Amino acid sequence: MEAIEQVPKTALDVFRLLPEGTLCEVIDNVLYMSPAPKYTHQRLLGLFFRKISTHVENNNMGEAFISPVDVYFEELFSAVQPDLIFVSGANKAIMNGDGYFYGAPDLIVEVLSSDKKRDTVKKKNLYERAGVKEYFIADPENRKVSCFLLNGGSKYNLVYEDEGIFKSRLLNLEFPF
Repeated sequence: MEAIEQVPKTALDVFRLLPEGTLCEVIDNVLYMSPAPKYTHQRLLGLFFRKISTHVENNNMGEAFISPVDVYFEELFSAVQPDLIFVSGANKAIMNGDGYFYGAPDLIVEVLSSDKKRDTVKKKNLYERAGVKEYFIADPENRKVSCFLLNGGSKYNLVYEDEGIFKSRLLNLEFPF
């Protein structure tokens, strides 16, 4: 008898069937496709990654990763590809042997691109519910950075907005850009 293939029941099931490298995310069981980011996005992301990863490595704090890499929030029916994530040494259990992340990184940076509402509303709400301790939104057009910290582990508070400066309490890191 021939085996019957399992029919996907959720958007997260569909996401798992997509070819590696597909620019796609699932937020609250809704599939979102994305075009490739602009070079201004990539330029700012590259600068942030170099500064953050160097600081993290020099201080033996954990590891920083740059997109694309899948972060699964199974209980929230979500899988996203944040632009930049930091995982502390104490939180490395979210790094599964299959090369993906399962659970909340300690810090996430999203550089705004074509779908600004996804980063500023949908992902912000998702990361807050998932327990990401520090969340940054950076706009390459005006160099504005917004930083949100979890208050008591449940709600984000906006701790600063500034132009041309990145400040992380979690990493104890500040640099101009």
